[in-house]
This record gives sequence, C-alpha cells and structure tokens, in this order.
Amino acid sequence: MILERFFFYLNRKLKESRYPLPELLSNLRTTGYPDIHDNEYAILEATGEISIFPRKELVPITPKDLHMKVEYRGLPIAVVIEGKVQKRKLKFINKNEKWLKEELKAKGYLQIKDFFYAAVRDTDHSLTINKKDVND
Repeated sequence: MILERFFFYLNRKLKESRYPLPELLSNLRTTGYPDIHDNEYAILEATGEISIFPRKELVPITPKDLHMKVEYRGLPIAVVIEGKVQKRKLKFINKNEKWLKEELKAKGYLQIKDFFYAAVRDTDHSLTINKKDVND
C-alpha cells in the first residue's frame, strides 16, 4: 500500500493502514531522510516494513553517476568475536589460528582474548582490530 506520494494526505493514509506516525518518523530517520517532505514515496510493504523513496534531487551522487570505476574492497570476515577465534571463518578465507596469531604478534598484540573484534578482508587479507575496553 502506498502510504503517500509527496505526503499530502498522510494523516488519512496512516489511519487507514493503522501505521503509527512515530514509527514512520523513526523509519525516515534510519533511511537518512528524516524530514518528511524530503521523501517522494513511503510504501507499506506486505511484511509490515516501510520502503522510503527520497525526492530525486536529494539522492546522493554515486560513482556510477560520475562514470567512475570503483575497485571492490572486499568483505570483512569476522575472525575474532568477543575474544573468541572464529575457526570456521578462518577456514573460509583459507587461513588458520596460527596465521592469525602471527599477524597479531607482528602488530604487537599477544592475547586474542583481549580483542573485542578482528576482521580480515577476503581480498587482500588486511586485518582490522578492535580491542576490548579496559573496563570490560
């Protein structure tokens, strides 16, 4: 159901659909277009979710719009979550726990249990590390 185009009769459409305005406003904020008038359409999907379509002049320019080629950066694969090694994820990128420990040691880190999160990009195997808070 289209809740509204240009939001002219929004109040009536929200009542008809039994969709609360605060929830719509929350969805608008999460899409990055919090001003109700910055959006061309709001569609209430069969799943109960809202699809938001901003006005075309407000949509960000993409590299495709500028005919730019962008290299694939790779998917970050979580290999440490809350201090625990994710062995299946390491296997997925053809690495093992020994490799991970060597990489961490080379960066000056010794204890895997001290990490909140660590990820390896599937393309270049670069490592991103987030240590646990000192207070945790």
